[in-house]
Formats: sequence, structure tokens, C-alpha cells
Amino acid sequence: MKRNNTGFSLVELIIVIAIMAILIGVLAPNMVKYVEKSKITADQEMLQVLHSSIIYAAMDNEVNDDSLSRQLMASQGTVKKLDDLMIPAGNKFAAEVCSSVGWPDLTTATYREKIKSAHGSNATIYYIYKGNAKNPLTLWITQTDASGKKDTTHTPVTADDARDQGVIMME
Repeated sequence: MKRNNTGFSLVELIIVIAIMAILIGVLAPNMVKYVEKSKITADQEMLQVLHSSIIYAAMDNEVNDDSLSRQLMASQGTVKKLDDLMIPAGNKFAAEVCSSVGWPDLTTATYREKIKSAHGSNATIYYIYKGNAKNPLTLWITQTDASGKKDTTHTPVTADDARDQGVIMME
């Protein structure tokens, strides 16, 4: 009886594996870039949501009627950490922002777990609220890199520094 083996030879399998290795070698670096860019975009969207929430909370009548919130908003024009919106405790401004973004609070522990892009262990969200109609709010995340090169050494403390250093920001 004659057997009819129609399987692949070892040489054919090695050629297929070599072709797949070449394709992976070519495509993998581009895929890594796209993944990092998508993480940067997610962080920019998070800042956009925070930006809108802070602006809307500042215009809310209930927030403006709250004395603690007025005290918080009276210190406009200075750079602050996002955590500072929680001070004084119990202000309606922070409660409104938290409600809008769906977070339990605005503390560092909460937002650091939300940052998706490459970031340093001490990444912090800063903001400056100027209160004027043209560009009233700027937010940025320190120790990030908006270019996707994973350079997390930038720690800007002003909005101008943030623009110069290329961190993830929203104006």
C-alpha cells in the first residue's frame, strides 16, 4: 500500500516562520507608537472632561451661592494642584466637578490611576483658572510626554513651562 503524505515539509514551515518573523519585526515598532499615541489621546480626553467640568461648575448658580466655593474661586489666577479643589472640605465646587467626571474625589491617588500614557510616579495635574472669557482654564499633567517618546522628566510649574516642555495639557 502506498501512503500519500500531503503535509508540509520542514523547509516550508521554516520559510513561513521566517516570513512571519520579518513581518513582526517591521510592524511591532509602529504598533508600539500607535498604542502610546492612543494613551496620550486618552489623557487629553480626560483633561478635556476635567476642563469642561471645572468651567461648568464655575458657572453653576448653586456653586456660586456656596460660601466655601466662593472662597475657593476667590483665589483665581494662581497655579494649583487638582487636589486643591477639595480645599476647603465640603465645597460644592469640588462636589460638582467630581459628579461631572464620575470620580469619588479629585485627589492624586484617584487621578494617577486614570493616567494612561507614560508618566512618572509623581505625575500631578496642575491647573490655573484665570476666570476671563478667553481661555479661562489651563490644565496639564507633569511628568508626561505629549510626543509619545516616553520622556517623563518634565515637571513644569507654569502653563508656559508646560507648553515649552511638551507635557500633556489642555487649554
